[in-house]
Amino acid sequence: MESSEIALAPAPAPSVRASGVVLAPHAFDTKKRQRSLAVPFWSLVGSHTVTDIYPIFWATLVLVFRRDLNLTDTQIAIIYGTNAIMSGLPQGLFAWLSDRYNTRLCAPVGLFLSALCLSSMGWATSFEQVLALSIIGQTGNGIYHPIAAALAGQMGGKLLKGGRAPAVSVFFAAGVLGGIIGPIACSSINSHFGVSHLGWLMIPGVLTAGALLFLTRGLSHRHANHHEIRANISKAESAHRWRTVWLLFTGNCLRFIVNTAMFVLFPIWAASRYPGESQVNQATELNGTVIIAMQIGMGIFAIVAARLVPQGRERQAIFGLSVAGAIFTALTGFAGSYVGMPAMYLCAGLAGLGFAAILPITIALAQRLLPGRTGLASSLMMGVAWSAAALAPWFAKFFFGNVGLKEAESLAPWRIDLAFTGFGVLLLIAGALSLLMSPALLKKVAEHH
Repeated sequence: MESSEIALAPAPAPSVRASGVVLAPHAFDTKKRQRSLAVPFWSLVGSHTVTDIYPIFWATLVLVFRRDLNLTDTQIAIIYGTNAIMSGLPQGLFAWLSDRYNTRLCAPVGLFLSALCLSSMGWATSFEQVLALSIIGQTGNGIYHPIAAALAGQMGGKLLKGGRAPAVSVFFAAGVLGGIIGPIACSSINSHFGVSHLGWLMIPGVLTAGALLFLTRGLSHRHANHHEIRANISKAESAHRWRTVWLLFTGNCLRFIVNTAMFVLFPIWAASRYPGESQVNQATELNGTVIIAMQIGMGIFAIVAARLVPQGRERQAIFGLSVAGAIFTALTGFAGSYVGMPAMYLCAGLAGLGFAAILPITIALAQRLLPGRTGLASSLMMGVAWSAAALAPWFAKFFFGNVGLKEAESLAPWRIDLAFTGFGVLLLIAGALSLLMSPALLKKVAEHH
């Protein structure tokens, strides 16, 4: 070899030896980047557990609040509806602001407001006070979620095998864990100390919000190459992507209605088994136990489904899971009435196949469809869709034969059980919408991490 060739030859790439393995520079950079993301990602996952402890306080203690504050049927329905609207609709605005200014501030601020206000409901002495605390607290819970989910997808997609869907499923399941801890914590405090001591539970939320503010500084929640991806999308394809997002959104609206309806139906079912003011605490404990069973199923299926469903094959999975969830949702009440409580716990848990197993899949898919608007995509799949859950009490009233929620617990057991079947039908409709999505488009965006 001549000297000129030696001069022009590229220098060999340096390597890094670790534990006897020679790593190329890009492998070293990848591992270093993963280590740098591990702490903030898992801290974010943990913060979701803490965040979702609080919004379930109302659903768990509704019979206690009804007794102590002498709430009417209309007031109860208003709070159910307000919780869904205020935790949902503001998400779109704050997600847009987060995308516009590339900020993660909404996550810690939202957690702080949720912990502070929802833990203070035990001190309320009137309907108006409970409503005001619910509005502020649920709004805080809502604005936390879209940016946190987008950040989880972006960081976890680089950290976990399988991309965004498994990362979002871990994040989602962490929230479900909070939904399990929430009813246990608040019902235990109510049983042993009284609902006025609920305020102690704000402490972990306030501390976690402070830690989250520090750990998410300087991170981005959007695709690193989102400008490049968007530049290569034609107007026709962009419209096609948005149509798919709206199909996912409509399906999730129905799923959230069903998910929330279960929280409406469980206390009515429990109160019908323990009628009268003297048995409110027993009914509340039964209600909390069924909620926990459903939450456990939701957490398990959210993780398992996202790991088993490959990117690009979401269409078939969403339909199949919707059908399975619809069957178990429809059977939940009948299982408890005619088979026994273990059967009801099992059906309540398996009902999560129709909503919890599907939601992380839709969130990750929407983020890939809208690479420059991952916060907005997350808010549409979660919060904005969640606002439709405000209709759950009214659907329940319809399925009860236009009987008020307070009076529904006096209905014949089979009539209460039948309401679960009505919500199972809504899951079937949600599943049918997934068949309208284009398999070709889903395969095309499957590689966008």
